[in-house]
Amino acid sequence: MADHRMLIDSLSQSLAPIRRTRPPVMRTLCWVALALPSGFLATKLIPTFYPDWTAPGMGWAIAQVGLALVLGMAAVMLAFDTSIPGRPLRARSGAVLFVAGLALVWLAVCAGNMLASPQLDFNRLGAGVYCYTFMMLAGAPMIVMVILALRQTRALHPRRTLLVAGVGVAFAAAGLLGFCHPGTLHVADFCMHLAAGATIVGLTTLIGRRFVAA
Repeated sequence: MADHRMLIDSLSQSLAPIRRTRPPVMRTLCWVALALPSGFLATKLIPTFYPDWTAPGMGWAIAQVGLALVLGMAAVMLAFDTSIPGRPLRARSGAVLFVAGLALVWLAVCAGNMLASPQLDFNRLGAGVYCYTFMMLAGAPMIVMVILALRQTRALHPRRTLLVAGVGVAFAAAGLLGFCHPGTLHVADFCMHLAAGATIVGLTTLIGRRFVAA
């Protein structure tokens, strides 16, 4: 009996206090404060274009940037929330509907901008390649940071959590692109934006799975 008590005493002395995880809102704000500047600095590896925000028709671009950044934050916060045990994605239907609804509004704004913009020939994809490269450079550090943040809590369903986190990173990268993109939006450009977003989501899910799985 004495041996058992000594064993319990020795084990209890070696236990470290459990550090409570910060709320998803605070984790998201910390991620935004670090990830967005890091992503923007990474894009300095390529020439940067700065639009004229006073030009006619820039209202579409401003709406796109604002919606994309809000969508990025909302999706990342949802990923942080669902990474906590007992909070599965299916139980967060309200948040999922909010993100999905906001994404539809973003798509509608992009469609309106494309209708209002003179279109380029589809064979002229130079600008689209620049946009793809910009988003991938901006997304690279943000992918690493969101995976490291999710590693703190792990996830019982890492694929779903990382998928949502990847969507958040993709929209955040698209928001940063808006600060270095002409106000007009061409179909060829938009297709490359979607391709970059899909690549970011795929890389986040593939790279992060082994680090985030519980």
